[in-house]
Amino acid sequence: MMAGKRGDSPSRVLAILPGFIPSTIMCVVKPFLKLHQAGRIIAKITLERLVSQGNLNWAELVVFCRNTEPRHIHIMNYLLTKNTPFIYELDDNFFELPLDSEFGQYHRSPDRLAMLTEYMKSAGLVRVYSKPLLEKANTLNPRVEQVVGPIDLSLIESPHPARDSSILKLVYGTSRIQDELSALFAPALTRILKEYSGRIEAHFWGAMPPELKGCSGVFYHRVIRNYDRFLRRFSQAGFDIGLAPLPDDVFHRSKTNNKFREYGACRIAGIYSGVDVYSNNVADGETGLLVPNEPEAWYQAMVRLIEDQDLREKIKNQARDYVCKHYSQENFEQIWWNQIKRVWATRGRPLVSNPPIYEIHQNPTPSSGNNLTRIKRLWQNGFLTNLKMLQWRLFDLWMIVNLQFRLNNSRMFKIFKRE
Repeated sequence: MMAGKRGDSPSRVLAILPGFIPSTIMCVVKPFLKLHQAGRIIAKITLERLVSQGNLNWAELVVFCRNTEPRHIHIMNYLLTKNTPFIYELDDNFFELPLDSEFGQYHRSPDRLAMLTEYMKSAGLVRVYSKPLLEKANTLNPRVEQVVGPIDLSLIESPHPARDSSILKLVYGTSRIQDELSALFAPALTRILKEYSGRIEAHFWGAMPPELKGCSGVFYHRVIRNYDRFLRRFSQAGFDIGLAPLPDDVFHRSKTNNKFREYGACRIAGIYSGVDVYSNNVADGETGLLVPNEPEAWYQAMVRLIEDQDLREKIKNQARDYVCKHYSQENFEQIWWNQIKRVWATRGRPLVSNPPIYEIHQNPTPSSGNNLTRIKRLWQNGFLTNLKMLQWRLFDLWMIVNLQFRLNNSRMFKIFKRE
């Protein structure tokens, strides 16, 4: 049923994103498109570097997702002065990111952690996906809720006919270009590839372990930034066994069970690290196999699924049923809608008296420096890195244009339909 603030007039909701990555697309873009098309909200979706004062004046409620960039603090301050409520969404524990990577150093810089803290403290609602992040967020804001991620089953397509049905296909997928997690199973997979040569293919989607490059039976698939397109192609590939490694530390235990949702939806029998991200949902031997992060355990689990076709098929079917029941896109959208209504009702009044105007006092990190710093950084990056960054920027702009077209067309269709 359509609902809104005045009769059937829906609320104006503005999503301000740092970029278009699987997290922001799955958690915000897709549900907001559906809510907009259903007439429950009037949505606008933009990037924080493109947001205008006109956007902010238009919005009755704002949603942020993974925003941490201090140079955009004026956006939050403007919302505070206007008493425009906002929701902050986070599916990664930036407070616990390892510092041994550029990604970790970026998000754990003092200025970005300070900005993240202020977002969380001032939000009308903070949405998180894990218990460790829930506990952290609760120290900053009493208005925190833990949700579960979705899977859009309408994107799952039937697998293409296999070239050789006797060959089993293992897969490990990640949106990261560089990935260290595959080291947890790489020694075991190396043994499997030798012992089952000609019977097994190993597919890596997004990142290839250096030790397996050039090995017989190993295939690489490049990252597809358009998540809908990725999920369609992933489901069409007809993979049999999926690998989902995860270290047992606070940062990784703050992740979502996205691998289980994807593997289950695509009828892939998964092998999962036995950490609570997966063990809270995966029934060992029923909807997947849970293993300790030891090479021998990963090896034995792979052998078990390769040799036992009945077990493999049982896990495929039961995982699919479980995912369909617990992670539907429709339920995820309904939760968003309920939360939007509650937070929207607080518009026009501060959540606390005399809301503070925040300043980030730390020295800016290089990426937010002056033009000379940016030019120096571009020179240091090299041609391939700069080309990749350009591709990401072009993808972001294409998404903005595409979303504007889809949102506008949906609205016009409803106007003509009413007339």
